[in-house]
Amino acid sequence: NLYFLFNRMEHTSEQPLRPEDELQYIRKIIDDSRASFVEDGIPYIIWGLLVAAGMIVSYISSLTERDLYAGYIWIGLVLFGWGSMIYYVIKQRRAPARPKSILDRIQSSIWGACGGTLGLGLILVLMFQHGANDPQMNPYYALFVTSLIVGIGYFLSGVVHDLKWLRNISFAWWAGAVAMYLWPSVHMIGLYAAMIILFQVVPGIILQRRYRRMVAASTPEA
Repeated sequence: NLYFLFNRMEHTSEQPLRPEDELQYIRKIIDDSRASFVEDGIPYIIWGLLVAAGMIVSYISSLTERDLYAGYIWIGLVLFGWGSMIYYVIKQRRAPARPKSILDRIQSSIWGACGGTLGLGLILVLMFQHGANDPQMNPYYALFVTSLIVGIGYFLSGVVHDLKWLRNISFAWWAGAVAMYLWPSVHMIGLYAAMIILFQVVPGIILQRRYRRMVAASTPEA
C-alpha cells in the first residue's frame, strides 16, 4: 500500500488521479482494513455452547414435565458467559495492539445492537410476566423473534467480513424462524438448540481455524 500512497501523492502534486485509480486506491484501503480485522470466532463458540446447554435442559424439562431447575441453570450459564467475555476482552487488550478500523466499529455495533435488543426483550419478559403469560401470546414465539434478530446479525456480519458463507447462515436462521412461527410447540426449544449448535458453534469453529491460519500466515518466519 506504500506504492498507492506514493502514487497518490505524486499525482496530487502534478495532476488529479483518474476515477479508476481513485477506485483502486479506495479498494486497496478497504482490503487492507478487512485483512487486519479477523474474527476469531471465540464469542460465537462460547455463547453458542452455553445457550445450547441451557436450551437442552429447558427442552428436557418441558418434555418430561419435571423441574430440572432450568432457571438456576440459566442464571449460572449467563454469569459464566459474562465472566468468560470479560476475561476474553481483557486478554484481547493485553494482546499486541493492531490498528483500529471502521470495520471494528461496525462489527461491534452489529452484535451490540442485536445483543442489546435480545437482552431488552428478556428483561421485559422477566419483569413484566403478565404480558408473557397473556393467553393470546405464545411464549415460544420469543424464539421466533430471537431467530429473526440473530439472522440479521449474521447477514450484516457476513457482509462486513466479505464472507458469503457467513452471510448465508442468516437464511438458515430465518428459515428456522418461519418454521417456529408456523408450528409453535415445545419442540421449538429443541429446534433452537440444534440451530445454535449448527449455525453458531460450528461457524465459530470455522472462524477460529480461519483466524489461526491468517495469523500464522502473517507471522514472519524466524
